[in-house]
Amino acid sequence: MEQSQIQRILEAILFASGERMEITRLAAAVGVESRDIEDAANALADRLAYERRGIRLLKMDDSY
Repeated sequence: MEQSQIQRILEAILFASGERMEITRLAAAVGVESRDIEDAANALADRLAYERRGIRLLKMDDSY
């Protein structure tokens, strides 16, 4: 699965849930490795900040 695809899925899951989710849980839901989630989440956080969007993605321990 491409990183951009994982980013879109992460954004949707996290926005819909409204609360933090563990990386392992996100990886299981998306069907990828935890490292893929972390890479995509970091890229997504950078993109959201660069585009000055109203949403920020924060990592808290092992959750986003």
